[in-house]
Order: sequence, then structure tokens, then C-alpha cells
Amino acid sequence: MIGAPSDALIVGDLRAEDELMHPVTSEAAFSESMMFNFFDESRQLGGFVRIGNRVNEAHAEMTLCIFLPGGDLLMQWAKPAIRSNADFHAAGMTFRVHEPGRRLEVAYAGPAVRLSDALQMRNPGRALRENPTVPVDLELMVTNTGPMIGSASGDPRSSVIFLDGVGHYQQPLAARGSLRAGADHWDLTCFGARDHSWGRREWSSIFRDRSIWITFGADLAFICCKTWTDPKMPPDVMGCLVEGPSVTPFRRIDLETRLRPDTHYHDALRLELEDVRGRHYSLTGQVIRYVPLRHRRAGRETVYLGQAMTRFELGGRRALGLSEYFDAESACASLIASSRHGLCLRE
Repeated sequence: MIGAPSDALIVGDLRAEDELMHPVTSEAAFSESMMFNFFDESRQLGGFVRIGNRVNEAHAEMTLCIFLPGGDLLMQWAKPAIRSNADFHAAGMTFRVHEPGRRLEVAYAGPAVRLSDALQMRNPGRALRENPTVPVDLELMVTNTGPMIGSASGDPRSSVIFLDGVGHYQQPLAARGSLRAGADHWDLTCFGARDHSWGRREWSSIFRDRSIWITFGADLAFICCKTWTDPKMPPDVMGCLVEGPSVTPFRRIDLETRLRPDTHYHDALRLELEDVRGRHYSLTGQVIRYVPLRHRRAGRETVYLGQAMTRFELGGRRALGLSEYFDAESACASLIASSRHGLCLRE
């Protein structure tokens, strides 16, 4: 429940067993996925890793995306064949649950492309072919800094974090470990968040989405998401303030975004938040590193995912976090037009 004691690990209709893999339904678009984002403020390094099992389509999706100190990007994407939903293991990446809701492990051993300019990913095929490949080893031991927050039933009426009709939860985290890329090595102390979902998932069903994860430390994290499935309807709004074991939903999430000229890429943002206790928060975010990604599927609209390592400020506190902007191709023209007129996007 909201404001649970320190030993409570769940907010919502979840079970500890939801950390593990779920039965596969007959739907072709069934997907079970887990994503971790992590940021080391002292190293100015961070990014995200993800595995999505689409077993009814006989493949997984694996993504490694890490912003390095100095501006380089490590990028790797793969679509290996799978025959079951037994675990999260794909193309050299593995996620293990050691203690549900408390301790997990992220590991990757394999190649990644090292790009000096992340914007080359506008043409991903060319970028991944024409930049050097380096051996990468990533090892992270992940611990929770708050509860698992979500809904196994996908019920938006009673959940703080939800995906309508899909099992889903999020959780702020801390992580320690190391990253090696070629001859470079970093020991890491990170904060971030993770996301686990299972059920029918189609990227093209979303018109626009804004997801922002900020973990200032073990005592304070923000989760903010706004999703438009229909451009003519108001968005689904979900999010919360996590203060250790205590979770307080937001009543209002207002977002203002500055776009780079002649693009739909976000460059800076401001969050104005009000929680259900009447407390107000004003956060600013400056994009430090940005990579344009996309998802294409035959017969469906292309969707664009702008992933940005962003420096957030709240009062005197600063933290690196992830701001993810998701736009269907049909949504991008109006954003580009706004950027040309120097308008801030208010959503």
C-alpha cells in the first residue's frame, strides 16, 4: 500500500513471483521485457539495457545503449532466435533475479559499436556498419531503493503505474559494477530505475509517450509518464514520488519541452508536479547526450524513440536520469514545425 513500511516491496496488485517469467499467451504480439537504466554522476556515464522476449514470433530483442564520458556512445542491437520464455538471455546479455524485488544482476559480454557522434543513429544500419566494434563487458549488481510499483492485471483505475491490460511495474534502483569497452574500464556506482512488463505489446499502438526516470539517491526518485494512444484523447498520466519505502502518486504532471531546431529531438525540459498530498515540485532537465532510435515493422507506422541522458535539478540537488520521448511518424511533422518557430512544447 502507499506509505508501506521499509520491508514492503510491492505497491499494487503484484506478487513477488512477478519478478520471474510469465506464461506465454496465444497472442502473436505477446512480449515479456525488462529494461534497466543506470547513471554514474561522477563518471558522467550511463544509459540503458533491455531484453524483450517475443517468443510467439520466435525471437528476442536485445539493446545496449551507453553514453560514455567525453561523448562517445556504445550501441548494440540484436534479434536472436528464441524458442521459449524461460529466462532473459539474449545475444550475450543476461538478467538474473537473485532475490525478488531486492537484488538482481545485469551482465553483457559481447561486441558493441562505438560511435563518436550518437546522431549517426538516424541511419542505424549505416552507423552500425561504418563505426568500429569493440569488445564490451558490463556487470552490475542491482539493489532496490524503493518498492516494485505497478499492476499485474493492467488495471489503470487502481494502479499508480500501469499499462492498460498488460502486466507492468517499475522500480527505482542503485547499482554497482564495472564496464569495459575495448581498452577502457570504469568502476561504476549508479542510480536509475527499471521496468518489467508482460502481455500484448505493439509499439505502433502508441501515438506519443513521454517517460522520465530520475533517481537522486536512495531517499528520492521520480517516475513520470504520459502516454497518448489516440491524438484526439487526453493522455494516460501515471507517476509517483518514491521516498525510500514510501510511494506518493502524482495528481498532476505538466511538461514543457524545448526542441532542437528543425528536429523532433528534445533538448531541455521542465516538469511541474503536484502529488496527492498537495506538495509541488519543479524540476529542470538539460539533455547532456541524445541518441535517435526507431522501431520499424512491415505494414505499421514507424515510431521514433529519442533517448537522452539528462541532468536534472531540484532545488540544490542534481542527478543524471533518462528522458525517453516516443513519437509515431505522423506526430513528428508538427513537432518539427514547432521547433522551427522556437516554440516550447507544452504537454
